[in-house]
Amino acid sequence: MPGSTSSSIESAVKLVLLEEAQQQFEEEDAWWRENRDAKELFIDEFSAVLGRISSMPEVGQRYRRTHGKLIQRMLMMKTRCHVYYFHDQAQDAVEVHSVWGARKKRGPKL
Repeated sequence: MPGSTSSSIESAVKLVLLEEAQQQFEEEDAWWRENRDAKELFIDEFSAVLGRISSMPEVGQRYRRTHGKLIQRMLMMKTRCHVYYFHDQAQDAVEVHSVWGARKKRGPKL
């Protein structure tokens, strides 16, 4: 319906950045700022991914099931890092478990 926005507005879930993911984020951000000209690119892309998964948590690629949780991931295309997360539907929350460089030979320990 023209002029109606209610159907396009989605409620955002609560985002929880686990401690290990926070440390990985800080390390990757520091590396990016020290080694790349586009110093804000990592944090900008990370923020955009968090916004996307908080409004559409099912959008990520299914990665694997661990400890009874289906872990999904979303690639940050320009910085080549994945954000690994679990959508807890019962709590209406997204737990970010890892921020991991896709250039590494293996995935993170989850």
